[in-house]
Amino acid sequence: MRRSIYLDNTIEFLKGRVYLGAYDYTPEDTDEVVFFTVEDSIFYNSFHLDFGPMNIGHLYRFAVIFHEILNDSDNSNKAVVFYSSASSRQRANAACMLCCYMILVQGWTPHQVLQPLAQVDPPFMPFRDAGYSNADFEITIQDVVYGVWRAKEKSLIDLHSFNLEEYEKYEHVENGDFNLLTPDFIAFASPQEDSRLSGLSYKSHLNQPFRSVLKFFTENDVQLVVRLNSHLYNKQHFEDVGIKHVDMIFEDGTCPDMSIVKNFIGSAETIIKRGGKIAVHCKAGLGRTGCLIGAHLIYTHGFTANECIGFLRFIRPGMVVGPQQHWLYLHQNDFREWRYTSRVSLIPSDTIGGLYPLVSLDTYRIQRKKLKGESGKKDSENLRDLNMTPSRTNKYTNESNQYQSSAVPQNSPGQPRKTFNGANTIEDLPSSKSTNNENMNIDNNSDDEAMQNDDIAGGKLTDVRTDVKSQNESVILRQLLPKNKRVASGRRTASSSGGVRKMSGTAASKR
Repeated sequence: MRRSIYLDNTIEFLKGRVYLGAYDYTPEDTDEVVFFTVEDSIFYNSFHLDFGPMNIGHLYRFAVIFHEILNDSDNSNKAVVFYSSASSRQRANAACMLCCYMILVQGWTPHQVLQPLAQVDPPFMPFRDAGYSNADFEITIQDVVYGVWRAKEKSLIDLHSFNLEEYEKYEHVENGDFNLLTPDFIAFASPQEDSRLSGLSYKSHLNQPFRSVLKFFTENDVQLVVRLNSHLYNKQHFEDVGIKHVDMIFEDGTCPDMSIVKNFIGSAETIIKRGGKIAVHCKAGLGRTGCLIGAHLIYTHGFTANECIGFLRFIRPGMVVGPQQHWLYLHQNDFREWRYTSRVSLIPSDTIGGLYPLVSLDTYRIQRKKLKGESGKKDSENLRDLNMTPSRTNKYTNESNQYQSSAVPQNSPGQPRKTFNGANTIEDLPSSKSTNNENMNIDNNSDDEAMQNDDIAGGKLTDVRTDVKSQNESVILRQLLPKNKRVASGRRTASSSGGVRKMSGTAASKR
């Protein structure tokens, strides 16, 4: 069995084999230890003061580099130390990425990956949102780890089938600025067109991002687009290619009314039951988009709010901003309870284009009784049940309680945006406008995602068994056949060593 190796400023993950380090100097490889870092090749593109967590594309690139080192015959009997600089932000990003790697690639459980990090001094810095205001809500490495683990357990993430080239292509503004969050949901920035040209023939004036979105959506069975911001394009472009379009508009930087959330969850359940995907956008596809998709994830899969935010940012950096974080936290129990106290309506709603909202169980029973009375018998089409879990009554829940109060501030000082040159910016929130019209027409400046483009290889990953004895350690970290080609982002150049720095300098001691 491998023996532990003592190294300054290093945390042991796999005895004698995998370590996490942080140094303010350049460690030197020895006969027993090899060091590597990815700080010169994998970057988090911040919106403002946010610094992580790294996204799924970063993790994939890191895993390929890691496996190349682990599978190098020269390193077969060496301990491998993945290290960062001593910066609080870099330490947190490195630790979170290694933990997510262990969860998604090596099949570890959350408590296994979090145990080495517990009680580390100094502690790891929490992650903040991408907004311009002072951070008043944080998520930790633990939140991200549990969010990623839950997503894996619910089959929302499969790194072995992950397409790195597609992920990095479509996160670019010029290609549509969208991400496949789950098998059911796509989050994207609002397409835009020149209103002066809106009367021209279909598609004649559409820009490249809009064309890219339409092409991908039609080829990938997107059946519903939900718009949350003011009109920046003609919805007819989606309807002409057979995609249903619904407006659920609410003001930028604010949190949705619960009636909007129920309409959204019901609509989404309707489309998912039909086997289609739902694409959701606000101005930039982060804040308001994250609110509604996050509510559905909590409703469907039981995420906690922090886990949900951690998972969403792992797939699309920057999601859920400012007071929206508190809103998701405050109402997480409501969304989970709806799974048992509500049903998808049997009667379509004109407000959401003939789709079926979420209604209370009492309302659902009244609808069912009425429809059965009108038909004289059970109509399998009209009385279908779109819920996928059994319901139970709650005597404390009734239709009059619509959870109207969000109990959080309604204004946010700034929202993230992405530009065509790959930079992330913050735009100030416009003056607040009040209205009682659900389909308000407000010029919104919403949220957006960090574009992460790094030149490292892609490939399929491996499996770890921590209880393997010394005679079997040669197969502890074995590599599967590569799937994706090496992809160059065209924006950042990796080092000549493929993104891995093998440093010279002070040798680490052991005992």
